[in-house]
Amino acid sequence: MGRAGPLGLRYHLVTLVAVFLALGVGILIGAGLLDDRALLERQQALIRALERDFATLRQDTAHLRSENRRLSAELARYGQAQQALASLAVEGRLSGRRVAVVVLGDPDAPLARDAARLLQAAAARPGPRLAVDPGLARLSGPWPEVAAAALGMPGADPGRLAQGVAQALVAALTLPGGADAPAGVEGLAAVGGLTWQPASGDRPPRPDAVILIHAAGGGSEAILAPLLDALEGAGLTVVGLAPPGSGRTEAYARTGVPLVEAGSAADQVTLILTLAGQGERLQGLEGDGS
Repeated sequence: MGRAGPLGLRYHLVTLVAVFLALGVGILIGAGLLDDRALLERQQALIRALERDFATLRQDTAHLRSENRRLSAELARYGQAQQALASLAVEGRLSGRRVAVVVLGDPDAPLARDAARLLQAAAARPGPRLAVDPGLARLSGPWPEVAAAALGMPGADPGRLAQGVAQALVAALTLPGGADAPAGVEGLAAVGGLTWQPASGDRPPRPDAVILIHAAGGGSEAILAPLLDALEGAGLTVVGLAPPGSGRTEAYARTGVPLVEAGSAADQVTLILTLAGQGERLQGLEGDGS
């Protein structure tokens, strides 16, 4: 046999290189397939875990919804029971007493509706009713100029203007039977600042008490302090009614007018007893712990 020539040696080298190259490619492909299978298994395990978590979450959500419905129903029944007890507690307490209502804000607000229901349960005689626009009550926006024109007080400073609005409101509450509405009230009503409903009857007497309802949020009204002063000056029994934390305590404390922040049925009972002149008696009972 002869010696292998250069061509045969190259052939063997190429063959060896091809074999090792094929082996390397096979190893890489095999490793890739193994990695793909491992990745696929991890993904499937993750999906199964997420499905289990999602199923558990759906069960928990359904349970929470059911519990929320149950608690809401119990809360509604509790609120109805409170209102029923409050109505029983105030039944007839204001019999024969005429109560005027001044609403600073929306007259259809829940607080105003609750007060109307309580007054009816307490057998109060309806007195004059005033509903004051919240913008006018705060003298904000265009209302200073509009109110000044309606009251015939052009150029009045905010303090004098607030006093003018307050005096017009008190004049409407204490209007003698058969008299025409005060010019200031007619002017403010004409520009949409208030609505006024006089007491029923041919010659309605002065109201025995006035409930001042704060049906709008946003803090104390600009006319509040002069209105409290004017009501007190007219010799009227006044009680304020506001949501809890309304920020009006200071104005009432300055004048000594009681303010009830109606956050519960017990607060509503306090309102009626105060209007009936039994506020001091109630405070005494609370102080004795009875």
